[in-house]
Amino acid sequence: MITRYSRKTIVVGIIAALLGMASFAYAQQAGDVLFKAMQDELDRTMSQLVMENLERPYFVSYTIDDAQQLEVHANLGTLTQSNLNRGRYLSIDLRVGNYSLDNSNFVSGYSGFGANYAQLPIDNNYDALRNQIYLQTDQVYKDALETISKKRAYLQTRVIANRPDDFLKLPTNRIIDKPEEFDLNKAKFEELAKAATVVFRDYPDIISSDLKIQGAIANQYLLNGNGTRALRGDRIYVFDLSMTGKAADGEDIFDGDRIVYNSLAAIPSVSDLTAWAKGNADRMSKLIKADTLEEYIGPVVFTADAAGEFFRQLFVRGISNLPQPTYENEQMAAVIARLGGGGGELAEKLNRRVLPASFTVYDDPTISKVGNSSVIGGYNVDDAGNTPQKVVLVENGKLVNLLIGIAPTKKIKDANGHARGAVSKAITAKPSNLVFESSEKVPYAKLKETLITLCKDVDVPYGLIVKRLSDPNASNASIAMRLGNMMMRRSGGSGGPDALSYPWEIYKVYPDGREEPVRGLQFNNVTIRILKDILQTDDQMFVYNYLLNDDSEMPASIVTPSVLIEEMELKKNEEKIMKPPLLPSPLAGK
Repeated sequence: MITRYSRKTIVVGIIAALLGMASFAYAQQAGDVLFKAMQDELDRTMSQLVMENLERPYFVSYTIDDAQQLEVHANLGTLTQSNLNRGRYLSIDLRVGNYSLDNSNFVSGYSGFGANYAQLPIDNNYDALRNQIYLQTDQVYKDALETISKKRAYLQTRVIANRPDDFLKLPTNRIIDKPEEFDLNKAKFEELAKAATVVFRDYPDIISSDLKIQGAIANQYLLNGNGTRALRGDRIYVFDLSMTGKAADGEDIFDGDRIVYNSLAAIPSVSDLTAWAKGNADRMSKLIKADTLEEYIGPVVFTADAAGEFFRQLFVRGISNLPQPTYENEQMAAVIARLGGGGGELAEKLNRRVLPASFTVYDDPTISKVGNSSVIGGYNVDDAGNTPQKVVLVENGKLVNLLIGIAPTKKIKDANGHARGAVSKAITAKPSNLVFESSEKVPYAKLKETLITLCKDVDVPYGLIVKRLSDPNASNASIAMRLGNMMMRRSGGSGGPDALSYPWEIYKVYPDGREEPVRGLQFNNVTIRILKDILQTDDQMFVYNYLLNDDSEMPASIVTPSVLIEEMELKKNEEKIMKPPLLPSPLAGK
């Protein structure tokens, strides 16, 4: 018998199915129109676009990101912001010159950072789309001619030994994925945000908190003059929590957490998200009451998220964004390096040891799991239309390969499917799913025993375990925290551009195994050389999901064991103390 309830269920199911079919049909129609508009303008550009007595483009690539984006903020159970947007964005890689020397990889003055883009109509109107592509192509071509003129003039006055080519001859590919449906449910995420943040009403010592939920669904359409055509569908969900408090001695306490998913089925339920928020609030409350240290010199363990962030800041940056651009203003290049920009420091260490001999490191964009744990950095086609490949970077502690996007380095000449970029961000070599493995590993309990033994050997009363490091790129980090990280990286005495960010969760470990939270510390004199000082690893494999350049278009994962460093130096946080609110929180009396 079909009951009233079952009839309703059937009707709802039919409606959902029809909406899904309509959404897929719309995406299919969008792809047809977008590819036709790009192809027609590309053909005309390659055959006709030229300024009198100047060069034609030798390569043109069009990328359109068709996206639906959601951002919801909540605090104390109430919404503070909620937006759901649609947008289409055109990025153009147009090159004049030749593969050896073109207008790319050159920063002139304050221009040349990132990548130019233009917004396109979101309706599937061929004429409107084609006209906007034409206008943007014209402007990008004129800019390219100006840039290559400046670059040639600069290189005539400089001798750059073994300068690699500016561009690779990319293979022709045709990789067409199924487009993603634009199905972000604003009301659902609003309810999640409100329900999870109610718990902060019970924590008056947390002065402010914010839960930001981002959802992004994008279909990327790529077409280039080599004949490559690609369509890739992506989705990402990001839950960002930030909290601030004030310790009894006046120190400003910052804390936060982030969880990232690439599947709607994986996002937490209301109860799970609320439990996550409460766990963070409990930890923050203890941190506010924790003691501080003046300084520490001794062994340190990095575990859980901190192990992933440790390798992200000291290893990932060193293998990313290769090759580095040439700067017309050398002072600008120095400033970028001091502020932690750039990257690629490990490129000069190819075929040299960068980690202990027990380590193997590989990056694999073709996988979705490591063991039983999901990773989020994979893709079927990279942002230049290349097929992704697994790349072994480190063998027996020695750096044996590099990630390559669309430009070679001095020693690595072939692309390996790691070209990654985003709207307004240039396509460079970046990791996807980066896995650190050690052949010499012990149980975590044994790792702690080694930590305590090392402390006894050097007459230190306790060791330190770091469970979370602040993400210096995350948008949820406070202004003060981000400036603090920047200042620390700017200071040569604090380790220069490779210094680690502030530890957000750190514990003293006493000889009896007891752990006690501490606060107010920052690392001192840390560089990439410390990677070789890893003494021991445990047998766990933590998955750390994050966003490259804090951009939802570039999710990535790091899989790593806990690591023990024989000796590190930490000192008291040098940030200036701001005055607390004059009156206690009104929540304190409830």
